[in-house]
Amino acid sequence: MTYSWRTVDTDVLVIGGGVAGCMAAIPALEAGLSVVICEKGKVLDHCGSVGCGVDHYLTIMDSGPEWDTPEFLIKHVPELTDGIVDMAVTSRVIHEMPKILHKIETFGVNFKDPRYNDYYRLRSFGLPGTYHINFDGTEFKKHIGQHVRKLKGTVLTRTMAVQILVKDGRIYGAIAFNFRTGEWLVIRAAAVVLAAGEVNRISLNASGMAFDSWHCPYNTGDAHAMAYRTGALLTNMEFVETTITPKGFSAQGLNALVSEGAHFINKSGERFMFKYDDKGENSRRAVIADAVINEYLLGNGPIYADCRHLPEDILDHMEATLQVDRYTMPAFYEQKALNFREEPVEVSISELSIRRSGVYFRGSGLAVDTDGQTSIQGLFAAGDCASVSGGIAGASVLGHIAGEGVATFLENHDGTRPEINMEEANATRDQAMAHMEADEERNLSWKNYEDKVRQTVTNYVGVRRNKQGLQFALDTLRALAKREPELKADDLHGLMRVHESTNIRLNAELMATAAMARKETRTGSSHHRLDYPQSDDTKWRKFIIIEKGEDGPNVSTLAASEPLATKFTRKNVPADNDKKILKSAV
Repeated sequence: MTYSWRTVDTDVLVIGGGVAGCMAAIPALEAGLSVVICEKGKVLDHCGSVGCGVDHYLTIMDSGPEWDTPEFLIKHVPELTDGIVDMAVTSRVIHEMPKILHKIETFGVNFKDPRYNDYYRLRSFGLPGTYHINFDGTEFKKHIGQHVRKLKGTVLTRTMAVQILVKDGRIYGAIAFNFRTGEWLVIRAAAVVLAAGEVNRISLNASGMAFDSWHCPYNTGDAHAMAYRTGALLTNMEFVETTITPKGFSAQGLNALVSEGAHFINKSGERFMFKYDDKGENSRRAVIADAVINEYLLGNGPIYADCRHLPEDILDHMEATLQVDRYTMPAFYEQKALNFREEPVEVSISELSIRRSGVYFRGSGLAVDTDGQTSIQGLFAAGDCASVSGGIAGASVLGHIAGEGVATFLENHDGTRPEINMEEANATRDQAMAHMEADEERNLSWKNYEDKVRQTVTNYVGVRRNKQGLQFALDTLRALAKREPELKADDLHGLMRVHESTNIRLNAELMATAAMARKETRTGSSHHRLDYPQSDDTKWRKFIIIEKGEDGPNVSTLAASEPLATKFTRKNVPADNDKKILKSAV
């Protein structure tokens, strides 16, 4: 079969059509720029991590109390992140939260609880105030996607980007293919925004089924992998995130229950969280997960979420909103004959995600400056693939910042794009399509390949780590890399899975490399070294920086008191704005 080339020219290419990608597209479109969104999903309205809905949104609102101000939250961010956070970028994100909240409301999103005609706010995840708006966000993403289309953004669905194009240190687009039609595209752009989410499907889950995931299983670290291969700096890749799920249900669904006052108890009925953190069940997600893991290791399992002590009105609210974040949750409860009003719900630990390590404002992925620009000129990042993350709100705000950053960048830089290197493009396509050719040497299925990666990560790079295990993992993952030419795709959809699988493996190697470098334990289950069980601020209050070297990943460090942009080598970085915001944050 002959696969055609199509060239698409645009001012801005956004890779990933979730919340961060759409929010990046909006200010660029408002500035009069042409924008193309490259999205693996079927429709823009329901793609990304919250395509089916969301029930919480973190924000400052400046409503009056001292805790509801940017300055108050900024003051607590170092504590929330154990000091590993880019305060320059975080400060800008927090300051812009109210503006972006109200802008999203103009798209048609109703954050208010209809019972009170007001915002219903909750405290959770160790935060020092009731920053979460609890709302019916069933159509949250739909409204944002519709606004992108209203502004005439172009959306390429069922399309996977596989390589970023760079020349003379400047980004000028990407190569992608449509895994329904087989059409290959060269998308020429004056700037690129990466917003393809975190790294999931990277460890085994309870069911053993790859797509039975607590988070979006289609977010496979595509942005991280492409950026790394291009030479961009990544950070915080050692930190992983896991969550507490109902046993047998691989999806987050207990967050709202705990926020409303549920307790965690062990088999003896002991409420144990205060043994591990003075905030109890209001601790950070990574601390809660670590406590549950410890209770199981001590022989105190099973562990339960207990709501029986809560008043009826709170239980009514829980029941009414149970389906918003994960719409299959009520059916699961009914199927298992579970009634959280009358009995504790047994819980388990989810699989891993290279995401934000169970805390707000510390992301795992591309290092960015206060405009969302990475270490490579013209390449921006936002959402869960960036070094600052804050759930849906963080994706919304940093996405918008990146879109504004792109508009400013193109005002100040030549927007022309170099001619396409078709030799490079053809080589990329031919290498990819080789996986679909009949050849007895290509007989490795992407499913089996992924399973080997997941098993390796689960056993040696999971919630308990040591030097010996990490080295074994690295050796295994590098051996798997040599087998990539053996991967076989039966069809175009399988070819997409092949690309996802190799991206997952690469990210697993980067995670293990960074975990080997950080010789301490930090933030509960997010990075727990059995051979270095204590945190060490003197030596390790630092960012671990990963970049591509000649023989694999190179590792360096940067004091966490510095903006990540100080590691960038492109011109005029760090910007004065970075320094200014940092000073206001400390």
